Amino acid sequence: MNLKKQLGLSLVIVGGLLFGLSTTQTTAHASTYLRYYENIPNKTVSVTNKNAYVYNNGRLSRKVGTMRYYGSKVEEYYAAHVVKNGKASIYYKFRIGHRTGWVWHGYLKSIASGTGNTTTTTPTNTGTTTSGKSIAPGTTVENEDWNAIARRDGVYSDTATIMQMFPGTIYNRKLDFVTGACWNTNDEADFDDSDNNIKEMSLREGVNPTGFVAIRFDASTNKLDDYAAIEKALDQAGYDASARAKFAGWSIGAQYEEPGNTDEGPQGGMGLVLLVPNP
Repeated sequence: MNLKKQLGLSLVIVGGLLFGLSTTQTTAHASTYLRYYENIPNKTVSVTNKNAYVYNNGRLSRKVGTMRYYGSKVEEYYAAHVVKNGKASIYYKFRIGHRTGWVWHGYLKSIASGTGNTTTTTPTNTGTTTSGKSIAPGTTVENEDWNAIARRDGVYSDTATIMQMFPGTIYNRKLDFVTGACWNTNDEADFDDSDNNIKEMSLREGVNPTGFVAIRFDASTNKLDDYAAIEKALDQAGYDASARAKFAGWSIGAQYEEPGNTDEGPQGGMGLVLLVPNP
């Protein structure tokens, strides 16, 4: 084989390898998928991060700039529920004049309306709330089909196990979305699991946050699925087995970050459990 043929064959092989590598990398980075769209009330909101990325559609197919080019106030009017990098998240469609785009919901904040502080209630295992309203009916966490929920809602086994540490509670899909919305872990965003944000996200999801209890914990572990460490962290947060049992009948949602997370926001071992008496 002469030199020209050898050179040509080498170029074909190298080109094929590069094409295969490119295809593999593209597939590996396709880590966002759309769950569903949702109509939300049209509302003028303020932009809190001028450097936030703006996307061309609800599937987040392509970045088209940042919020600095859209002014300090926009109108939000549509929502896309997605899973990005393995975490549930919500992106809002907004408009200003004839221009539109999609941005992570946490960068659009309601204009202050003088809302008061959130109050919490002490849970009681009575079957009704203090107002006498029956607690949300449903299948308790011990009897849920978690495999089906994992396929539908993206709830991981570790999160499911944490919710089962609150016996008699009822998994609530919208409530779980609220925890996911507060725990956006993209590198471009800080998470916000404050009481005020939980209340705001609950109202946006159509959840009644009255009397909610948010339990934040940090399990000191570098092991995956270290449920003993998680239970110990819950105990240290003031919710031992006896206290957790008192939430029977309440609705529940949760998030947990396994060790090894390198994103901004929640770090490995951190968890959030959200409980609501009447969602």
